[in-house]
Amino acid sequence: MTAISQDAVGHAPALHGLGEHFAAGYMEEPHRSPMWRWSRAVRRRFEHRSLPAYEGQLLYPAGAIHCGDEDRILSPSYSYTWGYDVGALEDRLTAADWEQGQALTALREDLDSLTAQLRVITTVHTVGGRGYTHSVPNYGRMLRQGLDGYAERLAEGEGTDLCLGLQQVVAGIRRWHARVLDHLRQTTCTDPAHDRHRRRLIDALEHVPCRPARSFFEAVVAYNFTYYLDDCDNPGRVDLELSSFYTRDLTAGHTTHEEARDLLCCLWENCDLNNGWSAGIGGTPPDGETIDEDLTVACLEAAHGMRRPNLQLHVRRDMPAAVWEAALETIGSGCGLPALYNEEAFISSLRNADLGIRESDLALYNGGGCTETMVHGLSNVGSLDAGINLPLLLSETLATRLATADGFTGFLDAYQQDIAAVIDDITSQVSAEQQVKARLRPQPMRSLLVDDCIAAGREFNAGGARYNWSVINVAGLATVVDSLAAVREVVFEKQEIGGAQLLEALRDNFDGQEPLRLRLARCPRFGNDEAAADELAAELSEFVFRQFLARTPWRGGRFLPSCLMFTTYAQAGKPVGATPDGRRAGEPIADSAGPHQGRDRSGPTAMLKSVASIPHHLAPGTLVVNARFGGELFDGADQSLKLRSLVRTYFDLGGMQLQINVIDQAVLEDAIAHPDRHRDLIVRIGGYSEYFNRLSPELKQTLLERTEHTT
Repeated sequence: MTAISQDAVGHAPALHGLGEHFAAGYMEEPHRSPMWRWSRAVRRRFEHRSLPAYEGQLLYPAGAIHCGDEDRILSPSYSYTWGYDVGALEDRLTAADWEQGQALTALREDLDSLTAQLRVITTVHTVGGRGYTHSVPNYGRMLRQGLDGYAERLAEGEGTDLCLGLQQVVAGIRRWHARVLDHLRQTTCTDPAHDRHRRRLIDALEHVPCRPARSFFEAVVAYNFTYYLDDCDNPGRVDLELSSFYTRDLTAGHTTHEEARDLLCCLWENCDLNNGWSAGIGGTPPDGETIDEDLTVACLEAAHGMRRPNLQLHVRRDMPAAVWEAALETIGSGCGLPALYNEEAFISSLRNADLGIRESDLALYNGGGCTETMVHGLSNVGSLDAGINLPLLLSETLATRLATADGFTGFLDAYQQDIAAVIDDITSQVSAEQQVKARLRPQPMRSLLVDDCIAAGREFNAGGARYNWSVINVAGLATVVDSLAAVREVVFEKQEIGGAQLLEALRDNFDGQEPLRLRLARCPRFGNDEAAADELAAELSEFVFRQFLARTPWRGGRFLPSCLMFTTYAQAGKPVGATPDGRRAGEPIADSAGPHQGRDRSGPTAMLKSVASIPHHLAPGTLVVNARFGGELFDGADQSLKLRSLVRTYFDLGGMQLQINVIDQAVLEDAIAHPDRHRDLIVRIGGYSEYFNRLSPELKQTLLERTEHTT
């Protein structure tokens, strides 16, 4: 329990007066348990939460979730329960009266104490995350049981700390639901079409989400409402959860493909406006039947021109041609969606990863965040809990071991020993942080919306979800492979330069050593189907992956390796000195699991064969692979068949994920020179799509450097 002044009990009214409703709820009863206090915070936030304007949308809530000026100091966070803005608190203090000052000071003491206790992960190896936690609610339970069903289950556990807290959350949701309805009833729409939408939404929301959905429209309305409850993280397996409603209503003539597409487009827009994350579509539902392909096609059509959600198409061997055609058309539109996932390989990899996943639950896998593997509605996955920076570690091994190494094998062994030691440190710190979070950082909304927290009587961060594991980022693999290949050839095999001389050149950042840098660049490069590089990639990645898989997090499951660098590979390169692949100090490291940007020069087949040499099945956290293809590959049926064949070949070789950018080099160059002309330009970057103008100059340059494959 956090130490706190007795006077804090009276501070809630002052915090409400400042618009800090989330903080006020938290400070109401400071001597109660963390679960009670944060549940109370959630309730008060919902009771006072600003509502976005209704402007005739097909779905409501709609628009940005943070639409008011409340909760600036202490804000809800789907990953960390709360976000704490120290600067905002200090700003408030400067203008506060006596009562407000006392309340803010007490709040600061409480949060500073909490923050200090939770500061457990101290390793520098946090590329992409430091105890971060995306999740996917059990949307299907809300659609089929309604909030009333949750209340009934909580009543069975009356009196427990978890149930008492979650009853506070449900009370807050009911109040917010009532406020949403009141807002719609009081809104006037001058456009007749908008008013029809408003009245239809009122009719639906008078029933859902409190009671089970009775139609496809009500199911989508309830889905959207639940998405906002979880602060707009991941939509999850949308077509899987909505398929039965859609098929029934389509057959009965109560809905149409066009209506489904329009509703999904609105859902996608809400995701985009809130920087939401992943939605998995297609694939294999738990009952073994196929999902309604017409609904999957509607999901794809709705994504044209969208940046979010991070749409993930689960590609089965028997995926219908109509879904393939819709997917390639959407990819060809240039939005980078959907990413393609090897359905059979993912399920097999998860089945063999010793995670205890029930056979009926395997098909519910879904990437969360960028694409960290989790199980829809049933899991608590550290995503990302940490990230090992392989090039940074290689620099340390080079400095201490290269000059005295008697051969490449000995040097590689030394590097692997250093990797194992760092992995020990990373995984120990993550486990320690999980223990602390179980005591001090409950997540009430996820304890409500993720199974089996209520049934098990255990809070989300204390291990209440049915499945628990941790996804760890493996950063800079291709940079390290190219560097090791160069060291092996130039220092040990051909002995063109000594280890000490190479270290000196690296320390000098190749100043005055351009011939040497160019010589290193002529060594084997990962991504060109060269055995010298690919075999090294396979050996090193298997070692790293197995090291993680051999360790168990405190909360359970395994540490699952991944490689999904989204926008972090530029920042991850800043502390890394010059490397033996010819990369200069501070430059970006390799983007995700593919070749270092621009080094794959032998065509798309060679590139994908190299990437498939990595044992993807040992990294079920997801190895993101970025490919850049010319638009002509999407022009016509013959070209589409060639592209489908290329993807299928890659998947047959063991590849598990592929995401494709389709954009002209001249457009990228013009977007850098004239950003105002390209405000809507979307590119695929790491594990998701982003507006090009939002990227840093370094990231923009790496997109220019990516090889554009045209045949």
